[in-house]
Amino acid sequence: MGFYDNPDSVDKYEKMCEGYDGTQIFDVLARHLGPGQSLLEIGCGPGNDIASLKGPYDVVGSDNSEEFLKRCREKHPDVEFVHLDAISLDIQRRFDCVYSNKVLHHLSIEDLILSFKRQSVVIAEDGLFAHTFWIGDQEFEESGLYFKFHNRDELLALIGEYFEIVHVLDYKEFDDDDSLFVVAKNGRRMDETTTM
Repeated sequence: MGFYDNPDSVDKYEKMCEGYDGTQIFDVLARHLGPGQSLLEIGCGPGNDIASLKGPYDVVGSDNSEEFLKRCREKHPDVEFVHLDAISLDIQRRFDCVYSNKVLHHLSIEDLILSFKRQSVVIAEDGLFAHTFWIGDQEFEESGLYFKFHNRDELLALIGEYFEIVHVLDYKEFDDDDSLFVVAKNGRRMDETTTM
């Protein structure tokens, strides 16, 4: 059983997230994504962001944890939730935006690239890539989970290989400039590994 499939671990995670305020991220997103547009959240966790996103957007939540999905379906019965992992994104639909908040740091660089390639297919033409990342030089495993903090410039260069960056927000979650929110347009860079 994975960390996020254990009810006790999920309880601890939900408690840790209490009081989180993503207003500045949602404000930036609203500058680029219009009301009623479709949005897929990767790694919705306990559904904290869903509560704010489901008003302005046509939201589909996803997670790789059945425990998180179960809780989200109870909290937000008006939202569709699907079981997805952040790498293969095995869904046969396109969205105006693919969004995540501190999820992709669980991927190695190789898996992050695979996720970017797959997102370039799942995101509609001229749709948006919108993700937050931890910034720093840490890479570690804890409780069976992998964490990768990114060098800001290297991360932006990597994203720029697949998407056209339109907005970058440096912000503080715990320490000054420890977080980055990147909004980018789909570069539609597809190859045989990213087909629908």
